[in-house]
Amino acid sequence: MTLALNLNSTALILVDMQGGPVFADGTLPDTGTEETLSNAKRVLAAARAAKMPIIHFKEVHRKEMVDFGRELDGAEPVHCLETWASTDFYWELAPIDGEFAISKRRYSCFFGTDLEILLRGLKVNTLVLMGGMTNVCVHYTAVDAHQRDYHFHVIEDCCSGSDLEAHWAALTAMEYLQTGARIFHGDFVEAVVGERSPSLQESL
Repeated sequence: MTLALNLNSTALILVDMQGGPVFADGTLPDTGTEETLSNAKRVLAAARAAKMPIIHFKEVHRKEMVDFGRELDGAEPVHCLETWASTDFYWELAPIDGEFAISKRRYSCFFGTDLEILLRGLKVNTLVLMGGMTNVCVHYTAVDAHQRDYHFHVIEDCCSGSDLEAHWAALTAMEYLQTGARIFHGDFVEAVVGERSPSLQESL
């Protein structure tokens, strides 16, 4: 199946592509981040070249740890404190001028944020997700998008999970919600190039 995207109504969402918990200090148990980084950089470059809306999320918690809620009841340790430098965006995927950055306290990008207000302002009805963790923040964002009647895709080779079994299970669950939701980074790049201009291929 060839992926078709209307870039005028599609936004790329980077979920928790942060320096410490995903790419550096191992605060959270992510798998496959080295493999996904180069793919994610290519996707971000394609989205920027196509001038489509790009929204960056990071999970941030107060140093007093009063906003974790039930997040620490399971396997996750304390993570993403506002005083930690590693909580910031990973430098190679950080937002630039003209892109949108939103902090969140919980897993879903919709929960307690102004994402829906932003999407309405941008006239977006389709979301393309990548980031970590596949089975937590990416999955819960996809579910909330689905329940709000957005179309969504998840770039599976730009996502990393808490372990491989959970990663694949979450991808299966997202595909169950919307047939064709799972795509690869090459599908996205090809769709962006085809929608905007074949000349973009030379810059990617």
